[in-house]
Amino acid sequence: MQEVLAEQSLYRNIVISISMLLFVILGVSRLVYPKLFASLYSFEKFLVFRYRDDFGSGIRLFSTESFFFTAVLSLNFSFALLCLYLFSEPIHEAVNADFSPTFWQGISIWLVLSIAIQFLFFVKFLFIRVFGWMFNIPLEQTRHFQEFQAFNHSFSLLVFFLLSISIYIRYSFPVFSFNILGFAVCIYLFFRLINLFFKIRSIGACSNLYIFSYLCSTELLPTLIGVFLII
Repeated sequence: MQEVLAEQSLYRNIVISISMLLFVILGVSRLVYPKLFASLYSFEKFLVFRYRDDFGSGIRLFSTESFFFTAVLSLNFSFALLCLYLFSEPIHEAVNADFSPTFWQGISIWLVLSIAIQFLFFVKFLFIRVFGWMFNIPLEQTRHFQEFQAFNHSFSLLVFFLLSISIYIRYSFPVFSFNILGFAVCIYLFFRLINLFFKIRSIGACSNLYIFSYLCSTELLPTLIGVFLII
């Protein structure tokens, strides 16, 4: 029993340390890039179903600012995955129940996961680029990726705050909280798909079936592949 408590205490120390570091990174981001930060982490975009020009839409994808905030996004998602691994017993057992990371191993796992997620975002960009060319969508393919990332930024910030609050207040995650998180992710993915559909439709140069086929190739198919690989 004492070994289990010690292990849980170590896991809490790992995620609390990462959470505090992420709070610092987000604070610095807010100070260094105030306008871009406000644009990326605005939840107003969830209520807008047409493309519009704002401060964030003018940022080049391969600029320093874009790389930086994509890295922050990757760190946030990596933090969420690490919490799932450490505090969800079914996931922990499915991955490797015998492996109990030390403090620095936990930090290393977080960083390696973030690098992997960063790479997946790059693959996603290439995926959108290729299918955008194949479907000849009359809009810069990079705009689709920007909208995709803008939704991810806001959602990752919400998940980060909820997980951090749970850590600081309860020092644990109730089993049902992971079920709620999974349900919220499903709703988010569905809503993001619908929102992107209407934004591309607002261009007025493609049929609904054409846009739906394009989004199935660039959004739905990668999501299903990811879920299949995880399961």
